[in-house]
Formats: sequence, C-alpha cells, structure tokens
Amino acid sequence: MPINEQHQTIQKILIVDDFEDNCLLIKDHLRNQIKCEFREASSGIAALKILENWCPDCILMDIMMPEMDGVEATKRLKSMPKCQDIPVLMVTAKHEIDSLGDAFDAGAVDYIHKPLERTTLVARVRSALRTKENLDRIKELNKELFQKKQELSSFSHTVSHDLKSPIVGAASLYDLFLYRINNEYPQLIEDESLKDILERIPVTFHKMIDFINTQLDYAEAGQVIRKLESVSMTKLIKKVIENFDYAEREGMVTFVELPEMPQVWCDPIRMLKVWQNLIANSIKYRGSKNPVKIEFGGEETKEALKYWICDNGPGILTEHQDKVFETNARLNYDIEGYGFGLATVKKIIEAHGGKISIDPDVSDGVCFVCELPHESVNN
Repeated sequence: MPINEQHQTIQKILIVDDFEDNCLLIKDHLRNQIKCEFREASSGIAALKILENWCPDCILMDIMMPEMDGVEATKRLKSMPKCQDIPVLMVTAKHEIDSLGDAFDAGAVDYIHKPLERTTLVARVRSALRTKENLDRIKELNKELFQKKQELSSFSHTVSHDLKSPIVGAASLYDLFLYRINNEYPQLIEDESLKDILERIPVTFHKMIDFINTQLDYAEAGQVIRKLESVSMTKLIKKVIENFDYAEREGMVTFVELPEMPQVWCDPIRMLKVWQNLIANSIKYRGSKNPVKIEFGGEETKEALKYWICDNGPGILTEHQDKVFETNARLNYDIEGYGFGLATVKKIIEAHGGKISIDPDVSDGVCFVCELPHESVNN
C-alpha cells in the first residue's frame, strides 16, 4: 500500500544499469511506494560523473556493465567523502553471485536478485533509506553535541577567567595589607592566633588561583585546534623538564636521558601541558620512591606516532586504569589535587586526533602511551 505522499520526504535514488528496461522496471516498482527523484547512469563511469554534482540517498548498482563494472564503481564512489554514507544495493543475476563478496568488500550493504520482484525491491530499498536517515541523524546529533561542547568549554573558560581576575586582585591587596601591618602595626603579628590566620589567607588564595588555572587548562584543552606546527618532541619535552629542576634538586625525581623522537604536528603550547601534567602526575604519586625515575620514548609506526612516559612509582591498579582520565578522578585522597590533570591530557591528545592509554604490560610503575596522527589533523 503506498505511503501517504503528502508527508513523505522525496528520496533521491541513482539507478546504475546499462539496460534501460531494467531502469524502467525499477522506477515502476518504486514510484508508487516511495516518493522518489530518480537519476540513471548506464555505466560506472557515468555514475561517478553524476555523483560529482548530485548526492543521492540510495544507489542501485548493477554488477555487470561495460567500461566499469559495479564493484569497481562502488569502490571508487566510497572513496569520495560525500558518498561514504550512501547505501549501495547491488542488483545481480544469479550467475553473478560470486562477485557479491567483492561488492561487499567495496562497500555495498545489500543485494537484490534479478528478475526483480516488487515486494523484495521495495523492502530492501526502504531498509537502506532508513539506514541512511539514521546515519544522517547521528551525524547531525554529533555535530550539535560538538557545538554544545565548544559552547560549554568557552563558557567555562570565561567564567574561570572572570573569577581569577578579582581573586588575583584580592591577593595583591592582601599582600599590601600585610606589608602595612608588618611595618606600621608589628605588635599585631605577635598575637599567635592572628598570625596563624594571616598565614592561612595567602595559602587559600593560592589554592583558589591554582584551582581556577586547572579549570582554565581543562576548558582550553578541548577547544578546536586552529593552527598546528611541525615540532621536535625531544626538544619540547626537554623544555618541560627544565621546569622541574626544583624537583630534581629536592631529590623527588630523576630523568633518564632523552632519546631522539620523531617530529610531530601539534599545537606546541597545548602539547607542553600534556607532558607537564604527566610529569607532575608521576612526581605527585611517586609514593615512597625518592627519587622516582622517569623516562621517555617515541617511535613512528605505520598506524601512528607513539610517545610514552614511564616511571617506577607504585603504578595504578588495573581496575582503576579506565577511570584515571575522567574528571575528578582522584585515586588517592591523601594527596591534594583536583582530578583534572589526566583528563586535560586526554582532551588535548584527542583534540589532535590521537588517543592516550596505559600500557597494560608494564608491571613496575606506570607507562602512559600517546598516539598521534602522522600528519596534521587540519590537513
């Protein structure tokens, strides 16, 4: 029974067949059941030409055709970004059944046997169209979700920045106040209870500023990266290590000599934060290891550029390893922190098109592995 066409979306269908009678039969079977706009191509080459300027919702592709067969045409159209989600149904005679494996490998989603039977054809096409609609809806929802995340990140950044300014101002005023007390009313400092209060105030200010800086880092981490540079990861990590010379002097950490590592396309400012947070994490959770030993490595594989940081600290329990990259993930509440350090690292790596994980084969300490694409995600 035909669907009520008044409320039905017009579906665009491309029929690729070198026999005009087959095209007419397909249109005759479908037009009274599905509201369609049809276009026809007599070969794979002609179909690819049409697809340059027209994007259908479904393609019915004959297998045996002159110039270019349906399998090769499917393979080529699936390499076109705008055609990757278009369902392709192969139309095949029984003696062509051996070609279906190649067709599915090329990207086809279903097939229909000749001679064409109306009920089967309509059902298969409707199923393919529903799949395409669902994919389009998912892509739209993902796009909306991405926009919302960007808006939330921007809002979080703005709020954190607006909070930080008055707190920094208040801390400066307190420094001036304390200077005046020390110089004009030194007798007040002799009161132990008041002295304790005055000493706690700057500590509280610094904790608040540290927390806001953590929030700012997390908010900025997920923002779209506009510009990437080709960077020496070895030099970048060396620069970060220099910021931890105080920890080396205090005997908290020792760094193994850096090996040469492959160049990477990245935002160097955000990548600095990645290694800064990972090093800080190793030092903070070193346990009884004094100093904790940290070493780095990197290699280029076929799939990605891999970089890692390993330490010989107490490690992370297997059941906790999936949680450490979540916000507010604090596995040791005896150590001060806000639970955003590794979550920020994860957001930055993912913004570069990469991923971060914990090497499950390391039993002594912990090893974080960052995988990044060979080329810029903006290319």
